[in-house]
Amino acid sequence: MSKISKRVSKYLIARLKRAARLEAFGRAMDAGILESQSLGDTERGGVVWNLVAEKAALFSGDVDQDRKLIQSLLKTSLQNRKQIERRIESGEFDAFNLDEEDGADETVDASNTSTGNAGGHSDTLPQVDGESVLSSNLTSKANGPMTGEGTATNLPFQNMAALRDHVLSIVAGFASALKVPEVSAALLLARAIEQDEHAVDRLLSIMKPKKSIVAVQVPVRDFERHFGYLLEDGLALPFHVSLEPIAEGPTLTGRYKALADATPRKSFSCFGSASLKRYEDDDELRTIVSKRVLTTFKPLIICDERDRPLPARLVAVADMVITGVGIDASLIADVLSICHQIPISRSWFLMKELDFEPGHLGIDDLAIAIRPGRSLTKIMAILTTLEAENRAVAEAKEDEDKEGRLGSLMKRSETKKREKYSGCFDIIEPVKELAAPEPGKGQTAKQSAKPSAGKDHLFVERLAGYGNAQQWALDLKADLDEYRNGGAEWSDLSSRLLLSGPPGTGKTTFAKALCNTLGVTMIATSVARWLEASNLGDVLAAMNATFEHATHNSPCILFIDEVDNIGNRGSSDRPYDDYWSSLVNRVLELLDGASKTEGVIVIGATNRPDKIDPALLRSGRLEKHIVIPQPDTAALVTIIAHHLGSDLDAVLNSREVGRSVGLTSSAGTLNEHSNTTISGKGSDQSSETKQGVLING
Repeated sequence: MSKISKRVSKYLIARLKRAARLEAFGRAMDAGILESQSLGDTERGGVVWNLVAEKAALFSGDVDQDRKLIQSLLKTSLQNRKQIERRIESGEFDAFNLDEEDGADETVDASNTSTGNAGGHSDTLPQVDGESVLSSNLTSKANGPMTGEGTATNLPFQNMAALRDHVLSIVAGFASALKVPEVSAALLLARAIEQDEHAVDRLLSIMKPKKSIVAVQVPVRDFERHFGYLLEDGLALPFHVSLEPIAEGPTLTGRYKALADATPRKSFSCFGSASLKRYEDDDELRTIVSKRVLTTFKPLIICDERDRPLPARLVAVADMVITGVGIDASLIADVLSICHQIPISRSWFLMKELDFEPGHLGIDDLAIAIRPGRSLTKIMAILTTLEAENRAVAEAKEDEDKEGRLGSLMKRSETKKREKYSGCFDIIEPVKELAAPEPGKGQTAKQSAKPSAGKDHLFVERLAGYGNAQQWALDLKADLDEYRNGGAEWSDLSSRLLLSGPPGTGKTTFAKALCNTLGVTMIATSVARWLEASNLGDVLAAMNATFEHATHNSPCILFIDEVDNIGNRGSSDRPYDDYWSSLVNRVLELLDGASKTEGVIVIGATNRPDKIDPALLRSGRLEKHIVIPQPDTAALVTIIAHHLGSDLDAVLNSREVGRSVGLTSSAGTLNEHSNTTISGKGSDQSSETKQGVLING
């Protein structure tokens, strides 16, 4: 322990001992032994403790005898206090005479006295004001021994003062032992301050201004709460403190309001670990610093017991940062010595024999283990058990944090990768089908055949000329509904399709219509877009990003156009066969992976199915192959009607004009075919057309 640490530790421990003595003096005042007189109106004015004159005649001047007397009086006072409390709780406060209770304090029951040294204190009188108070002051050969006869007024002034000091020294011996949490927190604070050789002087100068900011970080569980108690109880500073949270959250001691009692206190703001955890977001912390910390009008204590660096913004705003370390064997030995008078050398020897090196103990752990009446061996056994439990918890949490950080890094990496290659595919969201209006009275077939306002809203049900592809889509819709309702497994669905046909037959149009019919997102891409990167690694990454995006957004449709551009392995009609073979192999792997992922429907489109590697068409990949033929006359009528849109009436009406001048036109042919489609053999298909349909193009 350094010179600074010893200096601070001595000061803090002295304040703890002083508080224990004052508590004993207070109990003696309750027992009618002592009385107090304040010096000045402020807390710093101090208190003078005097011997009650009526009790002076009871003391003989003999240390052992007077100790028994004081012990009896304190015990009687405690019993009377408990009796009064019980009667108050039971509602019998008015049923007894307070004068009788007061007189009971003067009764000394010989049966309640006990021999022995209270609190383990020696018979030697402690020093008072730097000088030892000897019993010879009370028992003089010249004057003879003082007895209990007479009154205090008959005693000489010097003897009365000596008797007072004699009683005070005995009463101080009844002070409670120092509490383990308070001593531990004080020693941890002292060791933190020793990190800076000028810390004490700086701290004293910093605390003078009204707006000083001090940050204390000691990575020990429970330190923050007990440090708050030291401040509130006037044990860390030469005055009592009232802590008020500067932001939403508790104070250092866990309260949500400033402590308000009869004790004079200085008001401090505080910002603890709970608040730091609450405002981990940089923007939120920035707001707290600018709107709360910088505008505070009283001292601010920032305390953090977490094992992580303080936020840089708080370090920058603090006038002083005090950083400590955890609980080690040296601190435990000091606590045992101070609280239970166990020699440090003995504690060190046992910890060395046990190879005990603590690193995960908290202050409350010490309080649990170091209890009155326990042997050093028992204390060390409990501390060893608690250390092992805390270490296991810490390691498990560290592994969990590592997995979380790794998962977060991987997620960010995947996100960045998807963002980098997001240009290699388009995301098309489905549109909702508009309800078809019911034909009104007097509505003609021509009016019913008009397309809907949104002609780009394609649905498979309204397409014409797709044959087996249309039936496959409608069957898939029914199966998908069963799957969503739990009535079918995904493996039972036909979710892999290869569309082929001449250019312009509407393969892409079919995929868009299927997207709307199924009500799922479509990820649209093409081999040509993958190959834009040229470099093999980038091409493979673009392919991976496309399939990963489809997997993360299932259920969806993955539409791959120009799939024949992947080529055929072992083909001799293009150079760099290894390059193309790598692409084919990767597509096969991705298709196999997609087949194991529920919710991904894969559709490939090509103009040249003969150029596709046969492995792509095997089971589990693009296993279903449907050829889309050129549209027949009926399909062309529907297609033209869709593309004419609102101009359809004008085109049809032109037939009447042509007849009036004896001309024929294509409009007449269109009208005839339109009427035939509506009223003829394919009435079901035309009824869909009337709702505003479309077909390829």
